[in-house]
Amino acid sequence: MTTIAELVSDAGGLLHKRDLVALGATDRHLTVAVRARTVRRPRRGWYSTWPPRDPRFVAVAVGGRLTGAAALHQLGAWSWRRPRITVSVPETASRLRRRRGVRVVWDPVALGARGSTWMVDPRDALARAVVEAASLEDAVILVDWARSMSLVTDDEDAAEVLARKRVDAAGLVAWSDGGAQSILESAAGTRLRLAGHHVVRQVPVGTTGKVLDMLVDGIVGLETDGREHHERRFDQDRLKDADIALDGLVPFRAGTIMVRDLWARTSAAIDALVATAGGPTPRSRVGNSCTPRVLGPRGRRNWRLAGLGQRTRQELPTGEEPEGAPEGGGGTARGMAGHGRGLGLP
Repeated sequence: MTTIAELVSDAGGLLHKRDLVALGATDRHLTVAVRARTVRRPRRGWYSTWPPRDPRFVAVAVGGRLTGAAALHQLGAWSWRRPRITVSVPETASRLRRRRGVRVVWDPVALGARGSTWMVDPRDALARAVVEAASLEDAVILVDWARSMSLVTDDEDAAEVLARKRVDAAGLVAWSDGGAQSILESAAGTRLRLAGHHVVRQVPVGTTGKVLDMLVDGIVGLETDGREHHERRFDQDRLKDADIALDGLVPFRAGTIMVRDLWARTSAAIDALVATAGGPTPRSRVGNSCTPRVLGPRGRRNWRLAGLGQRTRQELPTGEEPEGAPEGGGGTARGMAGHGRGLGLP
């Protein structure tokens, strides 16, 4: 015989009484299940198999649904830290059960038509999460993740979603990049761009079929290695470094600790490699010219972007040199490799 807990678990961990009754449950069955603690009631009429401290359980207990970074975290969004629980409730909501440390936000009633029983639509959650992010870097990380998961499709679709809460957030389209495949790649690329470096992602390495995480100033072939994915690929990664060097670039690897905890030293090492190869100095860097200027915080916003110009796309390899970039610093991998050799590299 199927138990109440199995019915709720099969539904994803949360089910309303009317649905359980439709499946054959009686009041007696529900009472026995609650007393046996095989299911819990976060709120009247709702039954769940989630632990009481699960953010999803907390959101339903408050009287709403997860939103913002807390909702995206449940889907595996990249983040350096666990986000604060934020619960979305309709503008007409009442009789809420407040929880200490839980933030409640009121959203338009129409938003309730999208999403699931425990979280708002992921695209609505993304729109809130980016404007409430602690920094531009955190916002870009979320957008890069959304691109990698096809939560947003092209630049136009991404801009529409990101601008739902604040118009300037659409400028994140230019700062983000669908080529980022991990939080390390996303964070490192954003920090380098903020420092004025020109960054191109997912650059082919010669004719080997291998792809470089990112090319910095047309000189440094930067690979970001998380231990989880690279621990068993030591020899292959070293061979890739050789291929990068043979392509006329300077290989450099940065692990999790180097990106997350020791970025100042890692950044200085990249600067030194660029300078040694005769690349642009800090004053002459042009960066990725299409990225909107970052403004200081205001009110509850920790980051803002200047008004958007006509160009909002992130620069990608096109075979043409970006305006103001070092000679040979843009375009295809072949063109960039040529730039490296012109600076006296192997």
